[in-house]
Amino acid sequence: MKYVGIDLHKKTISVCVVDKERNVLQRKKFLCTDMAGIKAWFGQLGKFQFVVEATATYEWLVQLLEPLADAWVLANPGKMRVIAESTKKTDKLDAQTLAEFLALGMIPKAYRPNARQREHRKLVRYRTQCQQRISRLKCQIRYLAATYNADHRQLFEAEQLQE
Repeated sequence: MKYVGIDLHKKTISVCVVDKERNVLQRKKFLCTDMAGIKAWFGQLGKFQFVVEATATYEWLVQLLEPLADAWVLANPGKMRVIAESTKKTDKLDAQTLAEFLALGMIPKAYRPNARQREHRKLVRYRTQCQQRISRLKCQIRYLAATYNADHRQLFEAEQLQE
């Protein structure tokens, strides 16, 4: 079994592969846009598990690699103090640390909502953004109306909008 630590960023991915004794077998760096190359490289690894930290953009990588892997873990970055507080902070070493902790079975797991919950959260976020836009536009209109001394309390009530 191979253990793969993945340090994911917006544009690049640093990967480190270790064995059960935590010997580094391979290191690789990818551009996030090279999805075919990532899939091909992981496809030739054989039996492996991988770990990636919970970030805003991990989902696409998990969807890409989950069918190829035996297992995977979503690491809680807030509890991975070894990485956060290390003095030598490089992507290469972060990936290696993740892989070593995975081999030892010591990864603090992050909560991952199921697909339905993720979709619901996305809809709620979008609704909130729309409401904020509406509120911002109403404030701008009220400001503009106030410059002409035309602002009043019922400006956005149905009866006033028909006039």
